[in-house]
Order: sequence, then structure tokens, then C-alpha cells
Amino acid sequence: MEGFIDTAGSAGATNNANMVQLPLLQNGQPMGLLLAQIKVTMPTQRDSYKPYPATDGLVSLVGLDPLAYDGNPGMDHDPTPILAHHQQTQESASASALRKQQLDTMGLFFTTQYMEQHLALRQSAMEGFQERARLYKQALVQPERSSLSTSSSSTSQQQQHPQPYETKTPKAFRPSSSRMETTLSALPFNCHVVQMNINVVDALRAPAPSPTGQQQQQQQLEYPGACFTNITHGAPSDHARGFGNILAGMNTAASAAGGLRRLEAKRYELALALNQAQNQLIAGVGHFLATARQSGATVHHIPSRHADLQRLRWRVFEATHNLHHVSWMCAVRRANVFSQSLGLAITSYLASISSDQSKIAAGWPDIWRRHGYMVCFEGLLSAAGKELGMIEDASVAISMLRMVRVVLMPDNGIPSKAVFIPSSPYMKWVNLFPSGQGPNRHFLLQIGVDPSYYHERIPPPLRNGTAVQLYPVLYQVGVDIRQWGANTGNNIMSKNGTKQEISTGGLVDDEDDDVGIVDSDVLVALNYEAFQKMNAYAHAIRPQEITLDKIQAAMIQVFRTNPQNMGPEEHQVLPIHPTMALLHQHIKSSAGRMNHSILDEAAMLAQQLGGGGLVFCKSGKDRTAMHVTYKQAQFAAQYRGVTATETILDDATLIRIYGTRLPICEKNVGQAKYAFNSLQVQFMPDALKPPMNTLAGFLKGGRLFSGEGAIET
Repeated sequence: MEGFIDTAGSAGATNNANMVQLPLLQNGQPMGLLLAQIKVTMPTQRDSYKPYPATDGLVSLVGLDPLAYDGNPGMDHDPTPILAHHQQTQESASASALRKQQLDTMGLFFTTQYMEQHLALRQSAMEGFQERARLYKQALVQPERSSLSTSSSSTSQQQQHPQPYETKTPKAFRPSSSRMETTLSALPFNCHVVQMNINVVDALRAPAPSPTGQQQQQQQLEYPGACFTNITHGAPSDHARGFGNILAGMNTAASAAGGLRRLEAKRYELALALNQAQNQLIAGVGHFLATARQSGATVHHIPSRHADLQRLRWRVFEATHNLHHVSWMCAVRRANVFSQSLGLAITSYLASISSDQSKIAAGWPDIWRRHGYMVCFEGLLSAAGKELGMIEDASVAISMLRMVRVVLMPDNGIPSKAVFIPSSPYMKWVNLFPSGQGPNRHFLLQIGVDPSYYHERIPPPLRNGTAVQLYPVLYQVGVDIRQWGANTGNNIMSKNGTKQEISTGGLVDDEDDDVGIVDSDVLVALNYEAFQKMNAYAHAIRPQEITLDKIQAAMIQVFRTNPQNMGPEEHQVLPIHPTMALLHQHIKSSAGRMNHSILDEAAMLAQQLGGGGLVFCKSGKDRTAMHVTYKQAQFAAQYRGVTATETILDDATLIRIYGTRLPICEKNVGQAKYAFNSLQVQFMPDALKPPMNTLAGFLKGGRLFSGEGAIET
């Protein structure tokens, strides 16, 4: 039996009860009438409240496009206006309005069970953010305790003063051994400012006279020399959340795994799938109504027993669930990794201002003011297994830095909501201001600086509220046995175009083995993206008969272009700058092989363009150590006018043995050894091979390990 009742008349009537005749039908044939008494009481006063705008939630805060669609619920965007990237014509606007009206008549596309689970997930994430913020603020005001224990220290004292590698709580230094700590997910780990100062000690010179012509007695003698600064760190990735299928347990056949680059590509696929499912449902309902009316039947609703329409409706449910869930997981992941990359970029920016006086004297601050400060990340991760997910996280985290502008201000008192910095004699507080929405999100980071330091050391172009925008680029080259295996497998499988899973057993250099898919193409794609950005920056700094407006437009376009569409020269935004030609050739020939020359050339160009260099691998201690020491040896050779490769490699070996990198390994894992074995070393580029007497060998990640896959040196 089916029944239909029109309550419109009753709703507009008085509060008296109305008798309504309810026709009863069976298979479309009248079977009689059912008398029903309906009394409709209209509320005299409605409860009013001001809802929080959905458009400016976490999804929008981290710069994600809400991918607004016409169905309900709109959890991460307000229903109006319909968001679109292009100006709609009147015809398309009318079609969009009609489509939205059609979907609105079909109700909400989610199940109660899903919504309860999803809201609980969001609530848990928000509580986690709040607890993390509380712990971070608490750590700022607590004094740092020395982690060095004397030989007479007792066990209880050692427990009260843990070694750096044992630290699992927010501290000024976060070791690589804490990668899996969820509480620390927003903090960069194993971060060090690495400076190489070269002074000619037998070429002392007196200080320059003061403007009054008198010698300043307290000024020290000057040593002509040079300073080379890099930041080394672990991969800015959400290690604690892992890279598995985030749609597991969602009652769906779809899957979404990997890091942010892959997850966000999947998110766009899910949005398209939802749009297609909505279109099919609208078409199905229209066909049902048209067919029924052609037969002369009066149809006011869709019967619940219509299997085809119910199947189409469930597809919309499922697509809505998937898109909501993946959007939220991407937003949380973005929040974690952006916090890491922002801390690293600001460290590089402040180091360039405070330590690299050659850049200041060369006038780079004025260029930073006009074109942005380039932060050049040099990654050494392999495009396989978990490290592929780390690459995908890092690429998004670094690209998000383009949303940030930095202002250095003299400290005249801590503003409201600013974060106090008690441990620095020069930085007093930081304050972050978001603006815009979604993909148009921007952040203004204000840094309060000690007034004396501000007037003495901050260059004039960076004073008076000058906002410097960050200009991030990421070059990525795998340099270990894992990447060799990925390239070999990729070359073999290229004939059938499928992706394989690989296992490197006990050959990897850290705490866990990697098993997963291989995607060496992502390295080529990332390097082309970085090249496009650096090429535009080079044109801005050193114009080559291209108008300024085209250069400025290109600098915007290279950060907005869909990464999936960026690639070889047919997508070149600007002509290749003469200084970039060699790097372009290295990238062009890099498919399917390890080409460390990409990082070598990119680092040199970044330095010539006044940018900051940041080097990372998974942990920031082993492959990172090999690369940064090679860069330092190159810098020292350049300063001395040495070109012999053998001399550069010998210098790099000495720095690796007697420099700071082995103590950094000990600081992170408790052993002053590089986490390689002799077999791994054979597959590394000559420029990055460590001294054999510094290898952990049987020690994996600096600690003895056992099990299958163990390799003896």
C-alpha cells in the first residue's frame, strides 16, 4: 500500500483539526479512502542561533580548495554562493541553480552511522590539537635541563635527565628517534643550522676606522673569510599517521593511501566521482518521473522499493562519505606538515639575516623584499615504500610556504595572542595571522625582535613593517640502494606500465623496512616543478628581454599550475634562463637513474640567487650528512680556487670523520655511526660515500638489530 497526503492546506489553516481523506492505492489502482485527522501547530517563536561558518574551518585554514558541490551536507563550505574558479555565464549559473534545487529535494546524503563516526573523528582531532598546543606552550615556559650526565650519575638521575635521543616530549631539540610520536607531529625534527666559516688566519687586518676618523679600541681584529650556511633536518612528513589506506573501515571499495600529493590527487578523483554520481541520480529520477507521467499516473514521490534509484542514491551516499573523510584527513595532515616546513623555512630566513653577512652586503634583502626569499629544499628520499609517502607529504608542505609572508618588528611589548619566546635573547615573540579562504589562504607571520638587535642587525630594506614572501622550491633525488632498486624495477616494469611492490629487507638505513609501490616518475615531476619556479625567479633577478609583467605573472602561475600537468619543455612557462640550462639538462636526462648532479647544480644556483639551502632525508642524519659535507667541501674548494675532484672528496671525508655530523648521529640514536653498511655504500654516488670506518654496518639506525635481511659488512 502507498499513500500520499497534501499538508500544505493544513499548515496554513488555524489550529483546529482538519479531516483529510487519504486515498489508498495498490499497483496504481484506487482501493478506498482512509480518513485522517491532522492538527498542525505552527511555532509562535523560533529558537535562533548563530552557526559557525563552515567555509572557514580547518579544510580552508590549511589552503585546501573545498571542492564545493551542490549536494547536502556541505560540511566544509557554506551552501552559497556556489564556489567556482571561473566566472559563470548566466546560462551556466541557471543550470547550477537548477541542479542544486534538484539535489536539495533529495535530502541529506549521509548515514547516521557515518556522521556519528566522522564527527567523533573530527572531535578527537580537535582535542588532539588543543592538547598539543597546551604541551607546546608548557614546554616554552619550562627551563631546559641538561641532558649530559656525569660518570657518577645514578640511574634515577639519568632517568630525570634523559639523553637527547630518548626525548619523547616537546623540547628545543626533537630527535629523529621521535618520528612516530603523535604529540610531536607538528615539530621539525633533527633540525640544525650548519655553518662553515673559513678564515685566513695569517691575513689579519685592522678594523676599519669609525666615521669620526678615530680607531675603536674595543673592536676586534678582522679575519677575511666566508660563511656557508645550510639547514639540515628530517623529512617534513606526518610520520606518525603512516601512509596506509585512510578509507579502510569505511564500507567502500575505494582506497586512498600514501602522502599528501597522492591523497590530494585522489581527493580530486573522489570529487569527480561524486559529481558523476549526482548527475546519474538526477537523470534517474528525471527518467522515472517522465516515464510515470507518460503513462498517465500522478507521481509525487519516489517509492522506496525502486531498486535502481536506491542504488543510484547509495552511490551518492558513498561518494559523499569518501570525499568528506579524505578531505578531513588531508586537512589534518596538512596542518601537521605545514607547521614543520614553516619552522624550517623561518630558521633558514633568520640564519641568512643573522649569519650570512655576505648576502646582506650584496644587497639581497632588497631583492627578498621585491621578489621573495627563496627556500631551496634538497631532498634525498627514495621514491619507494614509505619514503615515497614522505616525498608526497614534503612536496605539499613545502609548496604551502608560498602562503606565508614574514615581518620582523622591534619588540615594544607582546601583542595579544602572540607566543612568547623565553629562550632566545633576540627573538621575543611570534604571531601568526591567517587571511583569505581555501586556495586563497595567506598567513602573515610577525616576529618580535629585541630593539637593539633590530636596529643593529636587521637590514634597512626589511624594517618598517616590510613583509617578505617565502618562495619555496623542492628538488628531490634518491641516492641509496632503495632508489637503485626502484629505478631497476621501474625500468623493467615500464613495458607493461604497472607499478610493483618492492622490499629492501634489512638494507635500509633507519628503524623500519620499507615495502610498497615504486613511483620514480614523481622525482622527475617534482624536479620539473622546482625548475619552473627557480627559472621564473632567475628571470626576475636577472631579466632576459622579458617584460616584468610577464615575469610576475609567471611567478604566480608556477605555484597555481596543477602539478599533474607540469613537466617537460612543452609546459615551459618562461624560456629557460641561461644560468638554468645545465640544471635543465640534468633533469631532462634523470628519468630512471640516480643523478646527484641535480641537487649539486640546484644548490649552487640557489646560493647564487640569494636563497637558503635546506637538506633532508628520512632522519636528517645519514644521507643528509653525506650531502651537506660534500657541499661544504665544494664551498671550501671554491674559496681556495681548487677544482680537483679528488681534493674535494678528501676534504668531504675529513669533515665526515672530524666534523659535527657523527655527534649529530649520536645525538639522535645514541651511536656515533652513519647508518649504512658496506653493501649500501656500493650503490651510492661517489660524492656521497661515507668513510668505511664510520659505518654502523650491523647496526641499523645506530642500534643492533636482528632478523631476516640482516647484512654483515
